[in-house]
Amino acid sequence: MMQQKKRPLFREHALQHYMRRREEDILPRIVSPPIFLFVWVLFLLVLGSGIIAWMERIPVYVNGAGIVQQNSHSINAQQSEVDVLVFVPVYSSDHVRPGINGQAQFASGARYYDSRVTSLEPLVLTPEAIQTHYQLSCSAAQIVTAPSVAVHMKVIVPAQYHVFSGTLLQARIQTGTQRVLSLMPGFDRLMGGS
Repeated sequence: MMQQKKRPLFREHALQHYMRRREEDILPRIVSPPIFLFVWVLFLLVLGSGIIAWMERIPVYVNGAGIVQQNSHSINAQQSEVDVLVFVPVYSSDHVRPGINGQAQFASGARYYDSRVTSLEPLVLTPEAIQTHYQLSCSAAQIVTAPSVAVHMKVIVPAQYHVFSGTLLQARIQTGTQRVLSLMPGFDRLMGGS
């Protein structure tokens, strides 16, 4: 008998192709590529926003009400200076000191004007004591509702803007800065203050 040549059932090329396909990693297709890309872009946006919120600082203000002490007097052709007295509640006056900046808004307008703290009175006075000590009118005395510290400020206004003694105002004095992230509930304790 003649010995028959044993022929493989599958060709060599087909076996190699089959083995190569088995060795390739097959990843399950959970999401489509556009959704996968969208999720990554969204993740990067959230991460970028978090980094900006961590780095960016915003000013912290102390609010107070006050009155104009002296009429405006001219500094130069474009600006005038007004001396004002602002009453800052004692519980928020810890960080107020001469030289820090603030803003003042007069009762007659909606715009805030730049200002600077020049000095602080050493005494804490009750609303009644403030009314008698500074000889405030009844309407001016009503702006002080808690024991306060008197803060002297100079406000810069345009030269054509005339402000008169006794004009009421609202002021905000910048006492520092804090991170934007500390405004989020829970993060304020983690951030440790300003």
